[in-house]
Amino acid sequence: MNFTLAELAEASRGRLLSGNPRRIVRRIGTDTRILRASECFLALDGKNYRGSEFIDQAIAKGAAGVITTMTAPPEGFPSERFFISVDDTTTALGDIAREWRMIVDPTVCAITGSSGKTTTKEMLSFICRRRFKHLATDGNFNNLIGLPLTLLRLKEEHEVAIVETGMNMPGELTRLGEICIPDISIITNIGNAHIGNFGSVENLIRAKAELFEATPRDGTAIINADCPHASIMAEAFKIPEMVISYGQGDQADVQARNVRLLDPYGYEFELRILDSRHRVRLDVFGRYQVSNALAAAAAAAALGVEPAEIAERLCEFHAPSMRAQTEWLDGALVISDCYNASPDATMASLRSLADIAGLSRRYAVLGDMLELGDQVEKFHRRVGIAAAEAQIDFLCTIGANSEFIREEAERLGIAARHFASADEVAEFLDRKLRAGDGLLVKGSRGMKLEQVLLRLREMRSAVRSGDVVPISCVEGI
Repeated sequence: MNFTLAELAEASRGRLLSGNPRRIVRRIGTDTRILRASECFLALDGKNYRGSEFIDQAIAKGAAGVITTMTAPPEGFPSERFFISVDDTTTALGDIAREWRMIVDPTVCAITGSSGKTTTKEMLSFICRRRFKHLATDGNFNNLIGLPLTLLRLKEEHEVAIVETGMNMPGELTRLGEICIPDISIITNIGNAHIGNFGSVENLIRAKAELFEATPRDGTAIINADCPHASIMAEAFKIPEMVISYGQGDQADVQARNVRLLDPYGYEFELRILDSRHRVRLDVFGRYQVSNALAAAAAAAALGVEPAEIAERLCEFHAPSMRAQTEWLDGALVISDCYNASPDATMASLRSLADIAGLSRRYAVLGDMLELGDQVEKFHRRVGIAAAEAQIDFLCTIGANSEFIREEAERLGIAARHFASADEVAEFLDRKLRAGDGLLVKGSRGMKLEQVLLRLREMRSAVRSGDVVPISCVEGI
């Protein structure tokens, strides 16, 4: 970032109350725990905290100045530090980021959807790595704070910015679109994630469409032709003039044809972009990853990457941490998909586990799915039905709402047990999981189900090193 204080005050719609207007500011930080000397401390206000309460800590750590909702510097504020007063710090952060995005002026690809956002972002970033100087969202910094902080990492040499945009409520994508001003907008799918915050699928479709409506008319919209709600969106809401569709049918512009399951996991397919045909071997777990790959391919094509290069890079891609990440643990195939979970995504993961041939037994550890509102029981029971349809050999559940998953699965004849903690599940799996088995671990981020795998690895490592491991008190199957 490269603003004078006068420019920073104007971009934030604030008032510069102290400091030299010509002073240069290059970095903004919002967390005093990791704030670096000479950064500007932007004092965010949240539901349970006020950033202005940390101004003293910021100054003590060497902050060059602050942006805050306080209308005057506090008593004892150093005269050599600058002070900008704004009406709302979250809004100010977004406005500053928007201004810097406009100055750097990269081609911005914005990605949203009920599932697949982060993996699509990672795939697109991987494809672009050789071709462009580009910036991509770190992790899932995709909200009204994370997106601006991502854009403020832009350097003047960046040609492309690939940003993830998430939402929990109506209007959020409108604001995120105002901040990033996308040239290319991708909606991976519209499912039932966060549906409890919207009340209906119709409202969810409307909210997702906000990203397309925030995209300039001369931009590009990338739509999943296999998503039944995509056509509703395209017909009912304003979208850019240029539309690229992707899917596994003849109607899509970017297609995956002749999809074939690999052994033990992964998919091979023919990638069709216009008149080009290229074989892709996608070394990731989950049939839904084919759709993510197509979304990334469509966006890369819109950026001008040649189809042959797109196919080559997809063949080299590996899943990011905790997102359908695979590993072998003493001969058992373990799929860690602990970063997020919606009903649609969880059911897709169960179907993908069933796809894998040659497994001796299939285990699944499922946790609560969050933000489902008054439909929480219905969707958890639906996942229990999906577990039965996938013929899971044993189902482990954690969390109050996942009891509904267990009840429904047991009703349909699946062996299942509810556990009180990650340690209990790990102890059970340590006794039961053997070479040739498959294990899926999936739940919403708030459930922290990666703790199951961390504990299981520790227990198996301790056995290999000769340490004593307590015998589990959990009964067998």
